[in-house]
Amino acid sequence: MPKIVDHEERRKIIAKATWNVIAREGLGGASVRSIAKEANLSLGAVRHYFETQEELLEFAMQLVEEQVTERIMEHLQSPLPPKEQVLNILMELITPEENKVEMQVWLEYVLYKIRKKELQKESVHETISEILHRLKKAGLLKEEIVLEEEIVFLHALIDGLALHILMGLVPIERDRIRYLLKKELDRIFVE
Repeated sequence: MPKIVDHEERRKIIAKATWNVIAREGLGGASVRSIAKEANLSLGAVRHYFETQEELLEFAMQLVEEQVTERIMEHLQSPLPPKEQVLNILMELITPEENKVEMQVWLEYVLYKIRKKELQKESVHETISEILHRLKKAGLLKEEIVLEEEIVFLHALIDGLALHILMGLVPIERDRIRYLLKKELDRIFVE
């Protein structure tokens, strides 16, 4: 009896193997051969799903973005108050529950796109912008808040904290990060 292969699941396995290689060796080490080895597949099997390395990298990045978006949507649908939902979303952007691999891969990919002059958008910035615009429209932010400044500030705070976590040179615990973000949200939310 022939083995039934779930092609979409196989593509995800290859993408996650790509994440592991990138996290361990950087984007430069993410050859199709090293990814095939990580996924325990033949080179031909990987090439069956992805004709080029570029196509594979794009899919791997899309999968990171999809998973993060899915988790953000779960936070938005929770019965928690808006400030708590936003805090959980920001924590997701800085310290994903899954592990640091997503963050490492995302940073490598953004740098890769910057070097190629192909970065069209920055999804963390877009997420923060959308959240703060919605909060402002709902009347949940203080009147004196200058929205564009807060978007830039919160984005810089999140990127900075995420970078510190990745570098591991400045130890910062998850509870401390949550405290710092809550303090920032307390500053901009109405009482």
